[in-house]
Amino acid sequence: MQELVGRLTALDPEASESLKVIAYFDALVEGHAGLEVLLRGAAVLSGCGAGFRHTQPALAMAVDASGRRLPAPAAGEPGPAAPTHPLPGGGVVWLDRAGPAHANDAMVLERLAIGLAISIDRRAERMRDTDALERGALETLLDADEPSDARTAAARRLRLDTVPLAQIAASPASEASPAPREVVLTTSVGRVRARLVVAGTEPRVDGEPPTRTGIGVATPPTDLATSWRTALLALRMTAPREPLVRAEELGVVLLAAEAVAADPGRPAHPDVAALDRIAEATARGTESRGADALDLLDALARAESVRAAAALAGVHHSTMQARAADFCGVLGFDPRTPAGRVRLSDALRLHRLTTAQFD
Repeated sequence: MQELVGRLTALDPEASESLKVIAYFDALVEGHAGLEVLLRGAAVLSGCGAGFRHTQPALAMAVDASGRRLPAPAAGEPGPAAPTHPLPGGGVVWLDRAGPAHANDAMVLERLAIGLAISIDRRAERMRDTDALERGALETLLDADEPSDARTAAARRLRLDTVPLAQIAASPASEASPAPREVVLTTSVGRVRARLVVAGTEPRVDGEPPTRTGIGVATPPTDLATSWRTALLALRMTAPREPLVRAEELGVVLLAAEAVAADPGRPAHPDVAALDRIAEATARGTESRGADALDLLDALARAESVRAAAALAGVHHSTMQARAADFCGVLGFDPRTPAGRVRLSDALRLHRLTTAQFD
């Protein structure tokens, strides 16, 4: 290339400059130059600012004539008179030249576009590889049967070796949006998305309706299998009126839930069995009477009075009063008393635990 450039310089100076541009960008690409370095190279060769906008993935960057990166608002679009060139994969590259175009502007733009496209592809491939490695590391941490040295290496891969405590947030795979540092696992209750969060950060429940989420107990990173187990239990106890459940706030209910999950074939507690009978009667239509019985019971458990429970469930006060009296006979206790509300709340959570299924 250098010999060819030397010969062309004597015959056609303009052609030799074009070859110099090609050789310059080829060297940058061969050296795996990043996006900003490529833009700086275009600025050096053209003597003016340069920028690009890529559509998928959404990326934008620009530098001034000295190669200094411009802030984001100035990096998204070329000026009205700027020379441009299509960017492979969708988008555009440009030079911020105010006056007439220079002889090699078209060549600089063409080679810049090619170099940026290659760099963007390499960047996407690195991100895919990183995501795959992180998913594998997280799966290792969630598996209680993995040896301790494998879990230690996985924590290091996820940069958790200096993090004292971490947690798992569990959501139905069909409801939650994909996020970094997460895996989708098949469980006995369906496909569940397990997301890694550092303890102390507040997980949000987004969407309309909200995404159901169970937050596991905070553990050292190498014991995240415990956080995952408790996050799944918490998820199974979520409800429309309680889409976010934290395992650490469940108290003794968490112990009962662990016992039920460990031995699903054991006889149900009498309170849970009573709820099963109420749910079956509703399904058969023998308990229809206008409102879902379990929804009314949930409202009774959350409200401090029958009138407040009726407002919460959207039924008339007299209807709730009559249904609550009926429930007393089936449950074997009065859900209208403070102690009864606590007992009913615990029973409802364990009933959800045994009936939850996710797509």
